[in-house]
Amino acid sequence: MALDIDRFVELSGAVKTDDLDWEGAAVAGVTDEEARILRYMADTETHTIVYMRDLLAGHSTKDPEITAFLSVWVYEELWHGRAIDKVLRASGREVNPRRAGELVGTVTWMERLEALLSSLLANSTPHFIATHMAWGALNEFTAAASYMALSRRTQNPAVRELCKRLAEQERKHFAFYFEQAKRRLERSRLARVMARFALTRLWSPVGSGVSGADALPLTAAYLFGDEQGWEDIVRAERRISQLPGIEGFTEPTRQIGALIARHRARELTATAATAG
Repeated sequence: MALDIDRFVELSGAVKTDDLDWEGAAVAGVTDEEARILRYMADTETHTIVYMRDLLAGHSTKDPEITAFLSVWVYEELWHGRAIDKVLRASGREVNPRRAGELVGTVTWMERLEALLSSLLANSTPHFIATHMAWGALNEFTAAASYMALSRRTQNPAVRELCKRLAEQERKHFAFYFEQAKRRLERSRLARVMARFALTRLWSPVGSGVSGADALPLTAAYLFGDEQGWEDIVRAERRISQLPGIEGFTEPTRQIGALIARHRARELTATAATAG
């Protein structure tokens, strides 16, 4: 069934936070691991405006459904970052108000190269839109899984409820991206070739270049290192593999598995050093 973009826009808006248990947040606080992960999540969400520059390029600007969706998407993602900052402050953690501007300067040379190539392809063929849509679908699915994993683990009532609400919006974003990708991949072999190449050769977990080298391994191990978390990543992989041309896709489990292994190796090294 086709996604009703008008209905989608009508149902969109900033994530609700005024009814969260702020007193409970102050009492419970957050662990150091949770604070680091929430900071990573907020950085990634706030950085969405930079990602939009790549998405809203070339032929994408001529598609009214995509422009309408991205207008809503970037607004909701901005408020995800702001809501996380709010819950961090309420939980006794400092938040740098200039953080978003500082992050723009941390873009890696690889990200700059990918943005350049993406812009060239986006302007050269409308079939590249399918790549952006498939990429977005994968990122939104894993983002929703991340929020749900944190909501299961935290003892902070405000964090728990906020993460559930953020996951709900991420699943809504996923639905749009996935349907757009499926429709476009079905009707173009070139779109399937480009999307498969991008996802299997260029994709990495969202936010990889934003919050520092240590944030992503910690996040992967904390959220997906148990049986339920790992199953969520497997489920994301299977769902994206249902897209035409993306069959047998295994990058999420390969890359996130490697991040988990890296974090555990660091923990072993630190334990050994302490014991020595």
